[in-house]
Amino acid sequence: MLSNLDIAIFCLYKLGGYSQKIHTEKIVMECFKIAKERLSWRLPEYSNFPDKAPVRFALEQAKKKENGRLVIGKAGGDFTGGDREGWRLTPEGINWIKMNEERIITELKIERPNIIERERNRFIKKIKSDSAYRNFEADDNTLINVSKYNFIDLLNCSPDVPLEIIQSKFNDIKTLAELVDDKDITLFLNMCEDKFKDILISKN
Repeated sequence: MLSNLDIAIFCLYKLGGYSQKIHTEKIVMECFKIAKERLSWRLPEYSNFPDKAPVRFALEQAKKKENGRLVIGKAGGDFTGGDREGWRLTPEGINWIKMNEERIITELKIERPNIIERERNRFIKKIKSDSAYRNFEADDNTLINVSKYNFIDLLNCSPDVPLEIIQSKFNDIKTLAELVDDKDITLFLNMCEDKFKDILISKN
């Protein structure tokens, strides 16, 4: 039997949460469409209304280390008045999808979501045309001529940005790389993660 976490993570993926942040309410509505009987208000006269609480709780659980850190994000704005609402899959979340997607679509009796091929090709082209990757390829898959500044430029960051932003941008790229499953890009990013670990924040 599927859990609310199964449904929430699958719907985040279905909505494109591998490449962009998705608002909690959009995830709730997608979950409601495919599992209305378990995610609606309890009173019969209000059964056509989606219950936000179970989906939000499932996403919060999926964010925890003990559950695999499948997502990053939050529901609602912060105390400063800023709105950082929304959720996004992590590389671990994409790997989880790969292992669980067949089970979920079979249980729900729905079609498998397809990543837009154009988006996949755009990502591969973007990484493989970057100067850092070209140096990696030209030097027999080594990072001899890939500097810290090349790496930061790959992430579309400036050298003086906070380390948290560098880590966040790198996680975004790793998530898409996990999805497109290009072994050369994966090797490149793994080597970058090791070489530039001094500017990447540990997730422990």
